[in-house]
Amino acid sequence: MSATHNNPQVSGAGSGSSGGNEDDGSKKIRKFEAAIILLVGVIVGILAGIVSRTMDHASYFQAITTGVVVGVGLPGFIIMIIRYVRNQS
Repeated sequence: MSATHNNPQVSGAGSGSSGGNEDDGSKKIRKFEAAIILLVGVIVGILAGIVSRTMDHASYFQAITTGVVVGVGLPGFIIMIIRYVRNQS
């Protein structure tokens, strides 16, 4: 019984069965990466709105619009960069 626990080939999930799928999975954006990217986008969007309101003396509507544009645009830009870099290798 201890021989089956020490041998990973017995279960059928050896290194040969997952070798082909590893290349496809490494180029995708993982869930925790996407969550971190979206969180960064939200934080930077809020900061951009605050800075727009205080430094440019923009109206509330302009500050919210700036925050939303940055909050949506930045994660998209980061995801494009990550996908480009992963496709190069």
